[in-house]
Parts: sequence; C-alpha cells; structure tokens
Amino acid sequence: MPTSPNPKPTPDLSAIQAEKRPTRRGALQAAEQEKDWFEEDKRKGKHRRDQQARNLLHWVLLVLLVVAGIILLVALVIRACHVFLPPDQFWLTKEQLDFIDHLFQLAGSGFLGGLMTRYLTRNIEE
Repeated sequence: MPTSPNPKPTPDLSAIQAEKRPTRRGALQAAEQEKDWFEEDKRKGKHRRDQQARNLLHWVLLVLLVVAGIILLVALVIRACHVFLPPDQFWLTKEQLDFIDHLFQLAGSGFLGGLMTRYLTRNIEE
C-alpha cells in the first residue's frame, strides 16, 4: 500500500512580532547620537588632513635641506679642485669662483643652520 504524503505543517504566525515603533524621545536620542558621530568623524577627518599637510611640508623641507647639502658638497669639491689643481686646469672663471665663495659665506654665517634649527625645534615642540 502506498503511503500518503505528509501534509506541510502550517507556520506559527503568532511567533511573528512587528517591530515597535520608536518613541519620539528615542528617535531624538538616536538623531542626537548620530549627529555626535558625524561631528566626531568631522573632527577626526580635519585632524587627519592637518597631519597629512604637516607631513607633506616636513618631507618637502627635508628634501630641500638635502638638496642644499648636496649642492654645498659639490661646490666644496669644485672649490677644492680649484685650490689644488694647477692654474692651467681651472675651468671656472673668477666670477664663478666668487659665487661659490659667496655660497660658503651664506652657509658659514649660520643662515642655513639657523633655518634648520628653527624648523626642527618648532616641530619637536609640537
């Protein structure tokens, strides 16, 4: 004898409950909390942008200081060559040598060192 198929069970509709509507007070608290979250995100975003700008400025100034150091080092080597080589092997004119000497006077006067010291002390304090 064939068996009859089992009928599908009927779902229990009493288990389904509707969500409670938020009260006006609860809705206001949720809106206020969401507003606080947005304000906090805005503050964090502003801080992050400010920090990124400071980091960029820091790296640009470091690159400029390295480039200035390389230029002074090259000028020092060229000037040393003009001191130690015989006069027939000079390749720079008197005006060009005077310009190199002027660069060394600027570096020796503390101009570059003062700028670097001012920059580093200001950034270390912050």
